[in-house]
Amino acid sequence: MRSASTVDGVRVEFEALWPRRQSIEIAPGVVVALPSIADLIATKRFAARSKDAEDVRLLEVLRSERGDSAGTSDDSG
Repeated sequence: MRSASTVDGVRVEFEALWPRRQSIEIAPGVVVALPSIADLIATKRFAARSKDAEDVRLLEVLRSERGDSAGTSDDSG
């Protein structure tokens, strides 16, 4: 199983993230897979880059405004 830990000790496992993805058609016949907001936050924490800190802050605000749980919810709606 492919996994890694974030700087705050949370395990990020690809096999757990992949089923929660959203598939979005961005152009006719062009579909991209996007992580849920919670999973994107986790991956940015894993990267632990200073430039991701503001992204994490903004994603947390977005998640709060959408009423998404702090866990790994499906952000499809």
